[in-house]
Amino acid sequence: MFDVIHPLLGELGAGLSAVVPYAAGAAPVVLAGWLGWTVHRARRARAALADRVTVELVPTSTFDPSEAEVARWARQLGRVHHAADGVPARGSAVRLRYTAETGKMRCYLEGPRTAQAVLTMPGFAEVEVRAKEHRTSIRPVRFPAPEGPA
Repeated sequence: MFDVIHPLLGELGAGLSAVVPYAAGAAPVVLAGWLGWTVHRARRARAALADRVTVELVPTSTFDPSEAEVARWARQLGRVHHAADGVPARGSAVRLRYTAETGKMRCYLEGPRTAQAVLTMPGFAEVEVRAKEHRTSIRPVRFPAPEGPA
């Protein structure tokens, strides 16, 4: 039985001895590529975390959501990662933040700016979504008139 296995191991050793120099040469290239990709993803996540948008959720006094509404809103928040345009998961997370200001509790939803359209979508029928940034800062695009004869 060992005489059958021994020739196979000899052939494997010969094949490995032919591949090892190439593998040793390719290892630094693969390591450098992996390191570059990791640094790139970390920078994208940091940039997304530095540029986030916050919206305020204001419920009415009769707000009482059903389980179906809560599940639908959770699915909507799950789409934020897909709308974040390739941002790593660490940078595309959504945060619900509650604060108490002058005796009133406020609820804020925070997420990446690239997913602002999904964050400002109303999730419940009786909840108003207020964007912290006013839309008055949006300037229309003006195209110059073409020069020369028409």
